[in-house]
Amino acid sequence: MKKKFVGVVFGSFLVLGSALNVGAVENDKDCGDFSSHEEVMAFWYENGFDANNDPHDLDRDNDGLACEVSQSDYDSYVAKQQSDDSSDEASGEEETATEEDETEEGAALPNTASNGPLMMLFGAGLAGAGSLLLFRRKNQNA
Repeated sequence: MKKKFVGVVFGSFLVLGSALNVGAVENDKDCGDFSSHEEVMAFWYENGFDANNDPHDLDRDNDGLACEVSQSDYDSYVAKQQSDDSSDEASGEEETATEEDETEEGAALPNTASNGPLMMLFGAGLAGAGSLLLFRRKNQNA
């Protein structure tokens, strides 16, 4: 009876732990999700990803380029984007001023919550259950 109870408890912990998706990236992208190298480079550049910051794991060989894009293609894309940004800079200053004025106080916060506290509680529960089983076994053997 006790073994069944322990099996059910640990089985439920395993199911609960696997359902939490610890460390999963929301809306994870793969190279197959993009229709062209241009689209991959746009996604990579706009999000500021590099070899050290690749939450979607698009840069499998850690060369700083997503989905096997060549260095020359990426460099020309970046140069094109920077030249476009510099030409739009004058009109962008006016838009920035109006956006700052429109920000409401008390607006909704960004979705930055994590399940860290829940995982700490889960770990403490497992440690407590293990301690309980250890002490019960010691008492039975004594």
